Amino acid sequence: MTHSPSQSTHLQSLLIRHFLAHQWAWGAALLVGWFSVNVVVLATTTLMEVRRSGGTIPVWEPFCWEISSCMVLLLLIPLVLWLNDRWISQLALKWRLLVHLIATVPFSVLHVSGMVTIRQLWYRAMGASYEFGDLPVEFFYEYRKDAQAYLTLALIIVGYRFIARRLQGEASYLADSAESETPEPESPPERLLIKKLGREFLIQTADIEWVEASGNYANLHIKGSVYPMRITMDKLEKLLPAHFARIHRSTIINLGQVQDIEALDSGDYQVRLRNGQQLTLSRRYRERFKAMLSLS
Repeated sequence: MTHSPSQSTHLQSLLIRHFLAHQWAWGAALLVGWFSVNVVVLATTTLMEVRRSGGTIPVWEPFCWEISSCMVLLLLIPLVLWLNDRWISQLALKWRLLVHLIATVPFSVLHVSGMVTIRQLWYRAMGASYEFGDLPVEFFYEYRKDAQAYLTLALIIVGYRFIARRLQGEASYLADSAESETPEPESPPERLLIKKLGREFLIQTADIEWVEASGNYANLHIKGSVYPMRITMDKLEKLLPAHFARIHRSTIINLGQVQDIEALDSGDYQVRLRNGQQLTLSRRYRERFKAMLSLS
């Protein structure tokens, strides 16, 4: 049974809307699924290797090792996300990378402590005893894996959020889509209706601080929040009021948000906004920008 292009498009739209409306559920399901596969693969691999070498081991034991490790990792992820969103993400990029590297140490301490506790309880329930071994040696052994796991998870989370951001709803101003073929308004709209995460936000164009191009989207920056709008920069430039200026092929700014301008050795200029954001003014748009700035 085949589906028409319109049916396929409708199905794809439904899936995207469901994903955007339940991002946490999708993220949790993907992580649990990923860890579950790892548990099965790693535990059965251990069993096979022991038996290949002629040894014997209870079936539950390698599953205990892997499940205890994955359980604690899953419990640590919300804490890592909270710390990142509330604090680390506010730092400059170079400091963020440094803090993430430092964070691998307490992350490993919590992971090792948690999984050892679970293993000791599990072994006791099975009538056995669990020994972690020589603490410095074993912790270093676990830290190598934990640091790799932390950084891998960080990359996965960044990638997941990037995909979610790119899929965030379509945008339109008032009732029309920016991609429609309806005539352009006689005067620039004062408000834009943005669909994001299954919700609609009516924003004032005057509140937009700056806009950056992102593929087929234009990301509207407003008071620390980002609203993706499916529209080209050329169309958006024509749509916005006169106090918005193009300073780069991928950047539009609100002239009312300009704090100062600094000349660079390259011939470009650096524009700093009132919120501290620094943007590049390319030579292509320099004269027009200066003229608009003086008029404003």
